[in-house]
Amino acid sequence: MKRGVLIAITTGVIVALASAGLVLTSASDSGADNPSNIVVSEREDRVFHQYELENGLNVVLVSDEDAEMAAAALNVSVGSWSNPADVPGLAHFLEHMLFLGTEKYPDADEYHRFIEQNGGSNNAYTADENTLYYFDIDAEHLEPALDRLAQFFIAPLFDANYIEREINAVQSEFTASLQDDSRRREDAVRELVNPEHPAANLAIGNAQTLNNDQLRNRMQHFYREHYVANRLSLAVVGPQDIDTLKSWVDSRFNQIRSVTSEPLEVNTPQFRTSQLPLLIEVAPRRETRLLQFRFPVPATVPELDTKPYTYLASLLDHQGSGTLFAELKDRGWADGISARAPGTSHNPDTFNIALQLTPEGMANWQAVATLMFDYLQTIEQDGLNQWRYEELQTINQINFEFAEQVSPAATAQHLATRLMHYPADQLLVGPYQLTQFDAETIQRWLSYLNPDNALVVLMDPEVETDTVSEWYETPYKATPLSGSVVAQWRTPDTDAPLTLPEANLFIPEDLSVLPLTGRQSELINNTPLVIDQAPGLTVWFEQDETFLSPKLDITVMMESPEANASANQAIATQLFIDLVDDGMTDFRYAASRAGSGYGLSASQRGLQMRLYGYSDRLHVLLDTLLVELTDPGISEVRFQQLKSDLQRRLRNTSEDPVLNQMVRRLNTALIRDNRTPEALLEALESLTLDDVLAQRDALLGNQKMTVLIHGNQTEGGARQLAERVSAMIPPSADAETVRPQVAALPSRSYRHEIAIDHNDSALLGYYQGQDSSLRERALFSLLGRTMSAPYFAEMRTEEQLGYIVFSQNFMADDLPGLIVYIQSPDTDPALLQLFSDRFMNRYLQQLRSLGNEEFDRYKAGLINDLTTPEQNLYELSQTYWQAIMDGNPNFNTRRRLASAVEAISLDGFTRYFENQMLRDDAKRLVLHQVGRGMEEDYTESGTNLVGFYTADNVQTIQEASRWITPTFNNLPERLDPTQ
Repeated sequence: MKRGVLIAITTGVIVALASAGLVLTSASDSGADNPSNIVVSEREDRVFHQYELENGLNVVLVSDEDAEMAAAALNVSVGSWSNPADVPGLAHFLEHMLFLGTEKYPDADEYHRFIEQNGGSNNAYTADENTLYYFDIDAEHLEPALDRLAQFFIAPLFDANYIEREINAVQSEFTASLQDDSRRREDAVRELVNPEHPAANLAIGNAQTLNNDQLRNRMQHFYREHYVANRLSLAVVGPQDIDTLKSWVDSRFNQIRSVTSEPLEVNTPQFRTSQLPLLIEVAPRRETRLLQFRFPVPATVPELDTKPYTYLASLLDHQGSGTLFAELKDRGWADGISARAPGTSHNPDTFNIALQLTPEGMANWQAVATLMFDYLQTIEQDGLNQWRYEELQTINQINFEFAEQVSPAATAQHLATRLMHYPADQLLVGPYQLTQFDAETIQRWLSYLNPDNALVVLMDPEVETDTVSEWYETPYKATPLSGSVVAQWRTPDTDAPLTLPEANLFIPEDLSVLPLTGRQSELINNTPLVIDQAPGLTVWFEQDETFLSPKLDITVMMESPEANASANQAIATQLFIDLVDDGMTDFRYAASRAGSGYGLSASQRGLQMRLYGYSDRLHVLLDTLLVELTDPGISEVRFQQLKSDLQRRLRNTSEDPVLNQMVRRLNTALIRDNRTPEALLEALESLTLDDVLAQRDALLGNQKMTVLIHGNQTEGGARQLAERVSAMIPPSADAETVRPQVAALPSRSYRHEIAIDHNDSALLGYYQGQDSSLRERALFSLLGRTMSAPYFAEMRTEEQLGYIVFSQNFMADDLPGLIVYIQSPDTDPALLQLFSDRFMNRYLQQLRSLGNEEFDRYKAGLINDLTTPEQNLYELSQTYWQAIMDGNPNFNTRRRLASAVEAISLDGFTRYFENQMLRDDAKRLVLHQVGRGMEEDYTESGTNLVGFYTADNVQTIQEASRWITPTFNNLPERLDPTQ
């Protein structure tokens, strides 16, 4: 679609609003009376309090009286860049060891078990310059959880008995990523980094780098040096008042050692001046064609107020007409672009520009680079404009004022890491802040993005290489860029019609919240009602009364048997979506920059469309999308490019992580007409543009439509929006209802081998429930909750079978079940199966010895999860939509599921586990992936597996199963959604 179409759609709206200016009215004046000691928005009703403990630890507390979950995150300003040169991976290894017991809580799985028992989760990560530990938990258990976290930094055990085991865990984590192309690329780049720079060493570590006789001593020394109060920052979120939270924090975290310690300061350039400009060619495993430019730049923290790097990134990765990407796309040279400014840091880093190229683009990569440097010159000559900076300011101001609340866990993580860099009172507003336009500073940052300062990374399956990297065995070749090439880039002369982006038409101007109309109640929250129903059309509507936000959510399901009736139709539907998205590139990007967006997706039921954003402009995006859906202007040349890209993506699925491929195979076995990538690729081969347009006509011409409009809109406005949709895409009264079907497994255990080209072996075990009733869902949800920590503790911590280990409940289109998963670098899947089955038998004894009090804690945690209110309008709309798709017009699925959990007794639960999971006639399907070099071990271990039926392919499983249609609470399907 051309920009003129959008201008025609929006002209009337712009004329009406041109003189109005930005309307920033609020439904709440919470911010004015908010006692927080940091800058908050006018709508903020949580209380924030930032302070410093006596020992120098920085703290921010968040009191959210409506929160049912609480969370904490503790950031340490040390990461892999601080690893000793002779022990790469030490910081990461230390992160692992902290979870394995403290003096006060010595059991290795105590922390993990306590958190999960009480409805929470926990994790950690090690980055270049920081390490973050975090958890969430039922709010009433926040205080004891804080005590357990604090002990990590007061008196960890560093139990010598777990050293070797955790080295194995790090090794498993390392091997699981060996085929990840981003890791492989970075390993090649790492070998070119200045040897004196910390990025020259392996960050994650492995068994070889951690093979040190003094490892425990070195780790303890590292801990004593860096894990001290003034290097820590803590964020705690809970419903308790600030005084209570403060007393809990002070009494525990003040015990952390107060020793003067300075964070890492890197004065060594990441690349030596003599190295650049440099070309590195990397051979990927996937079919990927990437052209990336990395320009060394200074630290970003000194520029936090003006963020010149953000301004430049916003111009470089813009996808509007006339931009670099638009020109490359028109030539058929590129499919994607990104410009990534460095992260917030006190140390220098690189500014990265990455282009996803087509085969033709790769053949002309030097010309692509010339165009990029030409565009940089265009920015220098015409792009340093105050109005552009003010546009960014406006967008950021709106995004800050109307930022949607996220989970307590996400809030704590954001705040803890920001305490490293932002002034205390700027923790919330800092990332959005753009104080003033400074052309000189922007010009200085632009000067860094020059050909003589570039590391050019070329990633292509057909590159010639002469070196293999040490750790990830990545083939690559590094050569200095020739003088003639660099000279051309210095003075590019392309004659390309490159222009800078126009003003963003999607920035909302009226941000007022509409007065509530219709039914209102102080006792209960309203839920959507059907406001229009006709043959083939049902429209649901709810004016938001919960979040009082100027945002709107529109979801449309076009339910059609045409969407997925065959592999040909399924892939034609997907390519149609790609055509629409391609035509929407310009508008989609502009809308997303202004806080709105859309998504198109195909499912078993049909085509789903969802739009979300500010109600003032969302109708413009809707109209634009409807035009593109019904009349995509696409050339044969562009069609062939998009078809080729879809073929590439399907081929690349064989390089997906092992877990993803195994879950995909499980879904292929369980879900009727779930197409494999191989089947879709075969169907795509002969597909033509006419075929896709015919599929569009068949799908849109034979569909029944369900619409949900929820948010800042009146009923009259919602009717108008729904009429726009149904007028452009008329629903059909004769379209058949489409409901996914699931294979109800026979009462036996199947074993199916899957061949994935990977070093690791893996086991995925699936146990299927009897039906889709709420009771069955509640039982499996509770089983997933109670089993998670002990399964992880035995399979990973004690047996050290692998790094990726979990058990959880699993829904196959509303039919409940349980999956267990182990991925191992050194144990074949038959042996993994034996270990897993042994655990299941032992777990019955654990349940029999479990006390009612502990069991009730698991139940309470799950119930709290189910009854925790949605955090924002988007989440609430998703809940409403799921209920509509499930056929539950009462919108009470989670409450009823919580009631079903409450009714479960320990005795009944134990008997259910024994009868459902351990009997010889349990409905079970296990998938085995045999890692490279483990074939003989698998054959030998497999002789000990008894009671399994071999399934050479998924058809064997499906032929022995019966197809069922799961329905809400296992009830007969309602034909009328209002009843």
